[in-house]
Amino acid sequence: MYPVIDFDADDKVRCFPSVHVGTESHKEMGIIPALSRKGYTMTDFRNFLRSVYSLKREWATPVNRTSGDRPRLLMVLRRKSRAFANEAEAVAAATDIGFEVVLGAPEAMSDMSRFAEVVNSCDVMVGVHGAGLTNLVFLPRNATLVQVVPWGDMSWGANAAFGAPSADMGLRYVQYEPTADETTLKYIYPRDHAVFTDIASIHRQGYGMTWAIFLNGQNITLDIDRYRGVLQQIY
Repeated sequence: MYPVIDFDADDKVRCFPSVHVGTESHKEMGIIPALSRKGYTMTDFRNFLRSVYSLKREWATPVNRTSGDRPRLLMVLRRKSRAFANEAEAVAAATDIGFEVVLGAPEAMSDMSRFAEVVNSCDVMVGVHGAGLTNLVFLPRNATLVQVVPWGDMSWGANAAFGAPSADMGLRYVQYEPTADETTLKYIYPRDHAVFTDIASIHRQGYGMTWAIFLNGQNITLDIDRYRGVLQQIY
């Protein structure tokens, strides 16, 4: 470590073998305690955020079905891509099981302080892979994240982005992987297209193609029976 140099007031020529400028990242949405100067963990970071935003809940406690209380489920919604094509049906299924469903539309996230409180009040967060899921940092410990992975062999990246970080934050994690029948890509490409039969060949064409087809080019129509089964395991 070197002292900060004020280039406006410094006229020396300085030589270093290498320079890192800016924030250092240990891993995807994570902290490696051994690399942190004070051994900080993601739990410490979440506690810091809870303090900054004055969030009330540290822990999500199991709800007794006989108590009449309903666990809160936040659906993180997207509008332009990777949206839930049958959003209303998904909400109805969760409500029928016993959840109080809260909708997290993109416009609601513009007020970060308010949305942090909403997330913290929930026991389960459901959403398709995307930046909106970073709000998991506001969930209480022991809450559950259900990440819906886009069609296209995206499991590894999705797990690295939000699955592994969930464990580091003391959260439960469920990964929902849609079938070919649950992606709206079936309305664009025939079933004998590489999008369904040789996904690896699409990825080999580069991230631009992966983005255009699998990330920016599809929405998800949840199989409500499958989705219901996942939620029943949580509740």
